[in-house]
Amino acid sequence: MTEDMKMDTVVALLRDQPDPINVLYAVSLMGLTKGLWKVSGAGSAGVTRAFGEDIWRLIKIGSTLLKADQDTSNPQKAMEFYDSYLIGRFNVADSMDYDVTDDSIEITVKNCRAHHYTDYLEENDVPRSVGCPLALGCAAMMEEVTGDPFIVDSIESKDGNSKIVLKKF
Repeated sequence: MTEDMKMDTVVALLRDQPDPINVLYAVSLMGLTKGLWKVSGAGSAGVTRAFGEDIWRLIKIGSTLLKADQDTSNPQKAMEFYDSYLIGRFNVADSMDYDVTDDSIEITVKNCRAHHYTDYLEENDVPRSVGCPLALGCAAMMEEVTGDPFIVDSIESKDGNSKIVLKKF
């Protein structure tokens, strides 16, 4: 991939994101994740998993402050909560459809607002699974709800629409 093509993602981010501080945060996260991958390769996934844990913690704390229903009694209820909070509070995508079992979850995301970040990672030879905030947060949620470790099995993405598959490890 040429440097011009890599810059197309940054240009799209600047075009689509009117808030300069959000652009600064996104570009900082892009550089940090890319740098971690260059230095540690697959080992950097352990660091970025902590991003997912922080996202899940943010959702729980934020929903507590807003007095939102936090039913995480099983994976399906937890995913309903995760979806309603991320879409309703943070407007991270137009929608998330999902199929949940105790062993896996498949999520279809429409018009993800974080796709410039994950597009940038992929363009720089960093797997999307290392940085996708929706996948990492959901993996942390599933681990807490089920007590079992979950991995990002796959992410297919095009034009801001993604299919994310998480599986019990």
